[in-house]
Amino acid sequence: MGTLRKIRQMKESWSELAPGQIIAQPNLRPIVSQGGYHLEGSKQALIWTNSQKLRGSFQVVDVEEDEVVYEGVLRDVGDHIWGGNTLIADFSDLKAPGRYRIRPRVEGTESLLDSFTFPIGPSLYLDLAERGARWFYYQRCGTEVPGWHPPCHTDDAILDGKSYDATGGWHDGGDYNKWSHYSYYGLFALLELYEAFPDRWEVDGLPYPLEEAVWEAEYVRKVQLEDGVLLSAVGGREDPWFWEGAPEKEPTRRLSADYGGRSYGNTTLVGAAMARLARVLRSLGYDEDKVQEYIKVAERGYRRGYNADFSEVPDEDKGSYLDTQAGLLLADIEFEGLTGDEGYRVDARRRVEAILSAQDERGFFYSDYEGTRPCRGRGFHLFALYKFLSTYPDDPLGPKIVDAFARWAEFWEPFARLSHFGQMGGPDRDGRPRNLPPWTCNIHIARAGWAMATAAMLLDRRDYLEIAERQIHWIVGYNPLEVSMMAGLGRGPGCYHTRLASCEGHEDGVVPGGILNGIEGSDGGVVELGDRRTGNLVIGDHLPLDYPLMDMDTYGWTYAYLTNEYWVPNNGWFVLAAVQLERAVASRYSDATRGCF
Repeated sequence: MGTLRKIRQMKESWSELAPGQIIAQPNLRPIVSQGGYHLEGSKQALIWTNSQKLRGSFQVVDVEEDEVVYEGVLRDVGDHIWGGNTLIADFSDLKAPGRYRIRPRVEGTESLLDSFTFPIGPSLYLDLAERGARWFYYQRCGTEVPGWHPPCHTDDAILDGKSYDATGGWHDGGDYNKWSHYSYYGLFALLELYEAFPDRWEVDGLPYPLEEAVWEAEYVRKVQLEDGVLLSAVGGREDPWFWEGAPEKEPTRRLSADYGGRSYGNTTLVGAAMARLARVLRSLGYDEDKVQEYIKVAERGYRRGYNADFSEVPDEDKGSYLDTQAGLLLADIEFEGLTGDEGYRVDARRRVEAILSAQDERGFFYSDYEGTRPCRGRGFHLFALYKFLSTYPDDPLGPKIVDAFARWAEFWEPFARLSHFGQMGGPDRDGRPRNLPPWTCNIHIARAGWAMATAAMLLDRRDYLEIAERQIHWIVGYNPLEVSMMAGLGRGPGCYHTRLASCEGHEDGVVPGGILNGIEGSDGGVVELGDRRTGNLVIGDHLPLDYPLMDMDTYGWTYAYLTNEYWVPNNGWFVLAAVQLERAVASRYSDATRGCF
């Protein structure tokens, strides 16, 4: 026997719903970014008025002084299936650090509530990036995490019936498996955070981002095979996700490359991340023996991607072509820095050309060599192009890279205008625009934020910067569910898919800084959020098209992994996006670069 829980549609409200409206609030309350707003950034709150066309004003209240510090007029922006008629409170002109809430003054109703409290700060996105980066520490495996659990999985692992030292690394997210082939998400994020703002880290020894990157790199070093294939430590049974108890109690696990460790894209990107780590550590005078070990890992990953013939690979590997080119490009950049060999730059230019050729005239990228598999604009190819441009700003390929960003942004910009929240929607499988297309998740949202922030800097486009900001705002509460998908910040969903909820004192499942998979959209039918294999199914049952789905109906642990699970790639892209946004906002408003937008 199993259980079945259905996501409840939020329709109870203070007034009648508008025609076609599919979600509402119980009261009229401004929806805000619970994670806050950058001092120099765009600042908006959103008010749903259901079927009523109302007007009015708003106040921004300093919660520490309990006084009104800003007033404005609410702007009518029309209706939408989320919330019906909608008003916007724009307070971008407020440039004073503090903690605030929005107080609406709307004519024609008394069903008014103040917004959640939120901060305004001068380094808001960098602060959020650090929160997201600190999450990786709580995911450490093979050691005690004070306040959480004693040393766990100290017997990792079994390979071909024999013991194999695979201790260390990070738990994947909501489970205890250690996906070495996804380590590059975290490694690139931590390295970007450090290199973008090195003065933020004033500590003896390695700064936190590098210390955490080394923790994972030591695990990766142990589980990479000579041919570059990556082994991952997974549950000891056929079902690698079976263990739901405390981490230190799980039986001995096994090593396997069957879950992504053979992917050319993954193995090459891991190699590139390890090369970057080696270069950064060497610049700080770190142990050269360790640097050399990481370089060896990088070289194996590089060779695997370099030798792949994508006209001959099996069909299941064809979709990793674009990521492989990105990995090779990123590795070329690092290897030239490590060795001084200009031959790597020659190869880097080849990889740039390969990536550019994967983009069509509309700006859309394809992930396979033949150009038939849509990429959705969510991979590391743009990240790699940007790194090439940053490293070689005078290269003749530079204008082509800027043009690629321009065409990418032009294609995707309309999909950020589908809802009043400004999150990146997209085409569904039939090409129709959707607020929440089938592949929506916080990886997609954060990647879009990174790319739009980059396009804003390269193209002098303030509107692209505002789109980028909306992606971070969406994740931390500015969304139709009013839920912060960064754990420990704002109002969370109340339940999380994490085995760490089995740790004493952490039954609420909140792992600080963790980014959830995120809101999914209903397709109008039955949408399974998890978990069929255990008989604890959570579903959206024929809810309206584009209804926002997330489990918010229970406490602590949930089986709804599709929406409520933490994951290393989520935090990786969130940190990358937040760092790039901090760069973009700072460059726009600093005295030294004022006017570059």
